[in-house]
Amino acid sequence: MTSDFRYHVASLSAVFLALGIGILVGTAFVGTKVVDRQTAAVDRLTKETIELRKETREREQTEQMLFDAVPLLVGQALATKPVMVIQVGTSSVAADQAQKALELAGATVKRTTLPDNGEMFLSQSFPELVVFAGGETEELARTRDSAVLKALREGQSRVVAVELYETPVSLVSLWSTQADATVDCMDRATGWLALIVALRGESGSFGLKMGTHLVPLAALASPAPALSPSPSPTP
Repeated sequence: MTSDFRYHVASLSAVFLALGIGILVGTAFVGTKVVDRQTAAVDRLTKETIELRKETREREQTEQMLFDAVPLLVGQALATKPVMVIQVGTSSVAADQAQKALELAGATVKRTTLPDNGEMFLSQSFPELVVFAGGETEELARTRDSAVLKALREGQSRVVAVELYETPVSLVSLWSTQADATVDCMDRATGWLALIVALRGESGSFGLKMGTHLVPLAALASPAPALSPSPSPTP
């Protein structure tokens, strides 16, 4: 069950408790009309809670089924291709989820963490497929992150920036000005599929939040585009 649904169910439970107490108090101190209204409200909320629990179960089952289908859908879509996953910020969850999806697609994954000084970081060499995962603040997304993303693309890397579905502040809209593609739900099956599709050449903003596009799964059935030649090292 997602945290959003847990919150709604908990909120309705609290309302039930309050109304139940109100009915008991109302029976003693107010007229039957007030009690009847409270009873009707409890009945209505009971039905809504039953429906919410049903919807929650259906969503959970659908999400699990999609997760189970990911290996079948991605196959070896990134077989033997080296991919660098760059963890942005102290949390590794988005990077961990990205690595799981990449390994299912057959990629060879390497991990690193973005330091505070992005310029020193860019002295490293990077493969042609890079995942920028996590995020910290809007200010860093506008300054340090944008500069790093731009430099990676200028170095001929294809860059996909990803974040979790639930974040204090969504940063993918800021990253999208420099990244080849973004994914806003890396902890969902949709995000796993979107990452693979994006690394295979599809550009855009994919995920579940407002303003994003559906994952073009048909792209997994076509051959992956040839990667551009790696840039020659600077003498």
